[in-house]
Amino acid sequence: MDADRVAVFGESTGGLIAALSAIRARDAGHAVRAQVLANPCLDVASAMSEWPSYSRYADNPTLTTGQMEMFLRLAVPPGADAAALSPLRLEDLSGLAAALIIVPTYDPISDQGRRYAERLQAAGTAVQLGEYPGATHAFLSMPTLVPQAMRARTDVTEFLRRRLNERPTP
Repeated sequence: MDADRVAVFGESTGGLIAALSAIRARDAGHAVRAQVLANPCLDVASAMSEWPSYSRYADNPTLTTGQMEMFLRLAVPPGADAAALSPLRLEDLSGLAAALIIVPTYDPISDQGRRYAERLQAAGTAVQLGEYPGATHAFLSMPTLVPQAMRARTDVTEFLRRRLNERPTP
């Protein structure tokens, strides 16, 4: 493994884990060159109804709001600090690895990905936001069913190739 060429990647709750990993790596002084967050859930501290996409796409065929609420109960047990597990709730998002955020437009958590891209950019992080009209949650893993998945996979490959082959700045 080349310790100077590390990336994190996650889809859905895995996107949350990848984002938190990039933040924890920064805080520990470890270099991460890139982060890819595909349809990420990035705020487990809010009432999901605060996000317009949550109610707009409540009956998404690959992630319903009922499923999302069950996942949140499992991810954030009573007594846990949900804000500490929510990258969108953190104040300091500076110094993070360049990010590709994949947002399917037909997804109850699509607004979270868009907002995180804005927050990262405001903090000085290079961000590429890829929106895929008509795609549903978890579409990246369905290339034979969802045509947008092939383009998204190409975007991920190109982003990682570019970021991992760049010379790091001292």
